[in-house]
Amino acid sequence: MDSPPNDLDAHALGRAAPAKGLAREACPYAEGTQAHALWLSGYEEALANGAEPVTGGLAKHPVDGSGR
Repeated sequence: MDSPPNDLDAHALGRAAPAKGLAREACPYAEGTQAHALWLSGYEEALANGAEPVTGGLAKHPVDGSGR
């Protein structure tokens, strides 16, 4: 699957974010909202399960790391 389904909640989207090349600070939800907290908890869950952290917002080549 190239991208997560569109009907995922904020937690699931956060969990998928590292694999899509998004850094923790690239959370799309406003700070102080429940969606922000859910996204970050999903992101942290992904890292705890072995996902590689991304730094600096967006990875240069988020899907496969190639320079295509």
